[in-house]
Amino acid sequence: MGKSGRAFLALWFVAIAAFLLFPLGFLVPISLNASEILGFPPTSWSTRWYGALLFEPSWRNALVLSLQLAVVVTVIAVLVGVSAAVAIVRLQGMRGRLLYGLAVGPLIVPGIVLALGVFMVFARVGFLQNFVALALAHAVVATPFVIIVVVAALRNVDETITRAARVSGAGPLRSFVLVTVPALRPALLSGAMFAFFASFDDLLITMFVGGTMETLPMRIWNDLNLRLDPTVAAAACMMVAMSVVGLAVAELARRAGERLVRLGDRHE
Repeated sequence: MGKSGRAFLALWFVAIAAFLLFPLGFLVPISLNASEILGFPPTSWSTRWYGALLFEPSWRNALVLSLQLAVVVTVIAVLVGVSAAVAIVRLQGMRGRLLYGLAVGPLIVPGIVLALGVFMVFARVGFLQNFVALALAHAVVATPFVIIVVVAALRNVDETITRAARVSGAGPLRSFVLVTVPALRPALLSGAMFAFFASFDDLLITMFVGGTMETLPMRIWNDLNLRLDPTVAAAACMMVAMSVVGLAVAELARRAGERLVRLGDRHE
């Protein structure tokens, strides 16, 4: 590709990034508006709404619930996702591809359809409006992210290292924990980040399964329906900032994994 082609791609990337970030140019000033109502441009500046987000009971409880839920969902997604990824990689041919397709299916199904389906299943057994039900429902969406990342990483792991551990006397579980898991560490961190924010940002499934449970996205939704104040903008800015930091960590972990693979290839 010539210089003109690279320059065009760079400009195209900048244009897309500017388009995606354009709303933040309004959202951040609104969240710093001292006024009691949403307004742009701000007449005066204040961080009072970020304080309300952290110290006002309804907002603080919603934030804490979202964080607790996201942590539990991340643990479930990593445990289930890693197990599924190992099975997918070890199964060859059509069986492996079929299992992979089923595992990542929740990412293909429209969110409203998935939320309604989970609601109907849970409602039939009377398993709604509790923390466990909501965590399991979120894990349905979060686990495929872990599977995709870990499957890609497992396919780059040198099988001879695992065989050497088995020959040295380590059992299947011990060789996996001591040999394979360290090689998957960047992928596990990346997948865990995606799973965390898949749960933290979810609204549709929470609306159907959570009932009266109010996570941070649900608190924002309810506030938009009842009244408008800059706390909503502050919460949205905080969620965006957390997502950016999390995705940056995931990207750094992915690049670290690629460097480890390249170093391994050079040593060979």
